Amino acid sequence: MPTSTYHVRKTSLGLKRKYRISADDGTGKPGKQLGYAEKQLKMSDALDIYTDERRGEKLVAVRESSKGWLAALTGYEAFDPEDRLLGSFGVLPRKSVDRTTWEFEQPGLGRLTGTERSATTARARRLLTLLDTAGEIAGALVKYHFDFTRDGEPVFSIDKPKVFDDWYRLTVHEDSVDRQLLFALAVTMEARQRG
Repeated sequence: MPTSTYHVRKTSLGLKRKYRISADDGTGKPGKQLGYAEKQLKMSDALDIYTDERRGEKLVAVRESSKGWLAALTGYEAFDPEDRLLGSFGVLPRKSVDRTTWEFEQPGLGRLTGTERSATTARARRLLTLLDTAGEIAGALVKYHFDFTRDGEPVFSIDKPKVFDDWYRLTVHEDSVDRQLLFALAVTMEARQRG
């Protein structure tokens, strides 16, 4: 099964978080930049991803969902530059009691469930988020790994493989996964997991 790898790196803390999205350079490290996002905290969960820091060309817009099953899941919808729906994703509260669980839906691909691999890591991260700013800093110590599957088969994963490094690796096993939708999910997850 062919795989492709991408990277999301958070480049700033505080009330405005900045993210750089990159392709893999072939050695497991970030290479060519593919996108850039800024996320304001303590405001709406709206998020725009652009091709680069100049923000001249928008790739995808993420908005909180206000209808259907997504709203009940604290869900989000992602749109392309022409305002066409790319897909949706959200947290599944009932399944997230022990380990955080997300649902990802893309037209033509169906719904995928992404569960945090380690219950111990999930509990530690939740405790740290209670510490506000100190928790933000301490959260850099916690790794995490989410596997998104369909019928038990891996479709993609998002993991934070290192401590003291706000770097997230996206591993895709199916070419049909929309990359813009995946990038939107990865940035949103980072912002939600860390407060």
